[in-house]
Amino acid sequence: MRRHRFEPAALVMGLVLLALTVFFVLDACRVWDLSAPDRSVPIAGGGLLLAAATAILTQGVRTVRGLRSRRRRRASGR
Repeated sequence: MRRHRFEPAALVMGLVLLALTVFFVLDACRVWDLSAPDRSVPIAGGGLLLAAATAILTQGVRTVRGLRSRRRRRASGR
């Protein structure tokens, strides 16, 4: 099996969607009330923002690491 890059943003988004699923199941069982959009929309929007921030941070880290490894290769003469 071919290896692939780890995507933290996909993990965060999956966890957010899983949490939303649990919330909606609790709403269907009448344990929690999500009938007003002022409860469910901030949860979904906050999750999307958290996933976007994670993706931006991940891309920044990968860019910096790539630049550093290129500099090391040039310095070593490879």
